[in-house]
Amino acid sequence: MQCKLALMFWADEIAAEIEERFADKIAKKEPLIIRDEKTLSGRVHIGSIEGIVIHGLVAQVLSEKGIANEFLFELNEFDPMDGLPVYVDQDEYKKHMGKPLFTVPAPADESAADYPSVFGEELKEVTEPMGLPISFYTLHQLYEAGKFNDVIKEALDNASKIRTIYLEVSGGGKPNDWYPLSVICEKCGKIGTTQVTGWDGNDVTYQCKPGYVEWADGCGNEGKTSPFDGNAKLPWKVDWAAKWKVLGVNVEGCGKDHSASGGSREVAARISEEVFNYPNPFDIPYEWLNIKGKSMSSSKGVGSSAKEIADMLPPKLLKLMMIRKKPNVSFDFDPEGKTIPNLFDEYDRLSDHYFKRHKEPYEAFARTFQLTQISPESKVADNWQMRFSTMIFALQMPHLNLEDEAAKLKGKALTQAEKTDLTNRAHYVKQWIENFAPDEYKYNILDEPPADLELDEDQKNALSKLKDTLSDESLKWEGIEIHECIHKVKEETGIEPKKIFQPLYQIFLGRTSGPQVGWFLSTFDRTEVVGRLGEATK
Repeated sequence: MQCKLALMFWADEIAAEIEERFADKIAKKEPLIIRDEKTLSGRVHIGSIEGIVIHGLVAQVLSEKGIANEFLFELNEFDPMDGLPVYVDQDEYKKHMGKPLFTVPAPADESAADYPSVFGEELKEVTEPMGLPISFYTLHQLYEAGKFNDVIKEALDNASKIRTIYLEVSGGGKPNDWYPLSVICEKCGKIGTTQVTGWDGNDVTYQCKPGYVEWADGCGNEGKTSPFDGNAKLPWKVDWAAKWKVLGVNVEGCGKDHSASGGSREVAARISEEVFNYPNPFDIPYEWLNIKGKSMSSSKGVGSSAKEIADMLPPKLLKLMMIRKKPNVSFDFDPEGKTIPNLFDEYDRLSDHYFKRHKEPYEAFARTFQLTQISPESKVADNWQMRFSTMIFALQMPHLNLEDEAAKLKGKALTQAEKTDLTNRAHYVKQWIENFAPDEYKYNILDEPPADLELDEDQKNALSKLKDTLSDESLKWEGIEIHECIHKVKEETGIEPKKIFQPLYQIFLGRTSGPQVGWFLSTFDRTEVVGRLGEATK
């Protein structure tokens, strides 16, 4: 069976556009540079992983096409500490406000070399299991090695032009004495409180000013120093453009806030082209991921951390969550809602398309499944999987053995690989049930049908017929056969589907919904099912 023709998967579309734009460079076998970054001001939130996965997937697809590339991801530890996350000692860290992050010590209970390294290592811990081709680097080391010296000189020499660009693009003009640079104060070590006051072509003069920013106080020191070799840093919109030139960046996307008209990307693009004479990289604008509809902030500790979310999902599912929609489409993640069960079920549906188990396999769905794999170049095993929704019920039933029920559903014994998959999935299902599942997913078997169960005559008639049918010992007591019996009774009696299905759940669970009804009834002894139906239809 052939897959239906479909539109290309979004990452393939973007890769094709990149291939067309950089055809000359590709023909020369010059690697394309893809870049993204995160300032390590606090725990990395799940929304930040979105950019990493988008860029990493594009790199992965380009590599599939034989196009040499490198995905550079910056762990920015040179920005000033300008906010205190709620989970750090406020009194202890208040004194570090305004200092470059790399100079701030790690919390006492952490073994990392410094404050930003704590969060950088956590980010790596989340992203590495997804198998994306990432080369991590830190920013201050590049400044310290002199890689930014030339662009710093260009920026200072063109301070007036940069001020004009800020004004024309965003309307946020800078004072006529403003220079695009922040110096590390030689006295107090702060960078967020200094203002450059002059530039003679070799050195800058500066002031460390009290009241210069709301979140830190300068010490009042005035000095003169070289702006090179890690002594100073460009402000971030200028710094962003400078990184493109220094690293030779060809592809870099950004969030919708930066991509808006008059936004940071437009400022950086003009600085790149008009000051640094470097082309604006290929852009991939993307929407935000929200937790329960609320945007997130790393420095304030709002939302859920990437580590917390990654612990809820296997790497393939975390990757799927980030790539299942086009980058310009926003989406929510609600761990206490149906997001996680739906995500597992979607993964299984995509596998049906990939392995052509679906009647009309859809090419884009098969491609999505392929790209969620951690090692996409290796053959993906076509292992049977118990559905998440089914496992939710099975794990809450003390009378059921998970592996036995899985074998029943499959129709034969599980392979060793399928047993491993079953155990792995059960870990995530148990975790979700214990910590996040809404009440509708909590199951308790009633000792007897509810006393207030009300059935009309049509329902009593249909359930009575079903009781008689299920009493026949020649009927194989398996989910498929039971399910077919229910449908046969439904057709013979002409009863509405919900009027026969809902009571079956009510008799055993006291609710109107549950797992697939045939399998559900098959987990009980035949005499118990027949007995309960008889009791309910008296």
